Amino acid sequence: MRIKATKMDGCGNSFLVVDEMKTPLAGFNRSLISSALATQHETDGILFVDVDPLQRTPTMKIFDRDGTEETMCGNGLRCATRYLHDTYIRNDIFSIVTGDGKKEVRVIDDLTEVNLGEAREYRQINDQLHYVFTGVPHVVVIGSEMSLENARIFGKSIREEKSLCEFVGHPEGVNVNFIWRDADGISVRTFEVGVEDVTLSCGTGSAASAYVAAKVFGTPLPIITNSLGGSLKISNTDGRLSIRGLTRYQGKVTGFVNSIHPKSNGPIDYHHHQQQQNW
Repeated sequence: MRIKATKMDGCGNSFLVVDEMKTPLAGFNRSLISSALATQHETDGILFVDVDPLQRTPTMKIFDRDGTEETMCGNGLRCATRYLHDTYIRNDIFSIVTGDGKKEVRVIDDLTEVNLGEAREYRQINDQLHYVFTGVPHVVVIGSEMSLENARIFGKSIREEKSLCEFVGHPEGVNVNFIWRDADGISVRTFEVGVEDVTLSCGTGSAASAYVAAKVFGTPLPIITNSLGGSLKISNTDGRLSIRGLTRYQGKVTGFVNSIHPKSNGPIDYHHHQQQQNW
């Protein structure tokens, strides 16, 4: 099966956006599709965008490069926001339904901003380790500047520490963020579950890192987070965390999937329109 997608970049995170209003995939195995496309096009994840048939609200599903579906991805949501705005939606402020609930998003000239909601489940594990849920689980490690190789080694070790993962209530694994102060705010290196490596950026990880940094360093939000892929501005609006930064298009691509067996109990495809919609 041939699948067309749009490749996008959000602060160094690369994604393929699959538009299910143009390529309906209801009933097909998105996990297999995602792992195949991510491998072919060297992306961090696959975004499936569609419209909820009842609420008439745009939706986004995010799958990691290993085919695991996640509840949220901050930079992925920013890319989905830009794509939906440029393709279908005239309003600069709208909402997108995600696995972590409905999120308010906004386009501001060449920037996109998404509201992740409240930081949840925060706890301090020890002097250096903190935990917070910002749509997906994150452990934040306070320290000094760390090399990419060390971030890989220690990130993998913490991500696979079963007792820690069970302690914070996520035995499936946690994302790990190493942070330290810099001239603009904080630097962040994130080892991501599903990618199983340090990524150039992580939106939910940057939000979690800024939230913990504000508590530990006493620095009020907004805080600028600097990752290998670029910078994000993390703000607090009425207790809800938002992330703002650049997104860009990298072009149209085509992927090929050989094993795409339909699920026997897949959802019914109620809709799908190839013409433009306004929400």
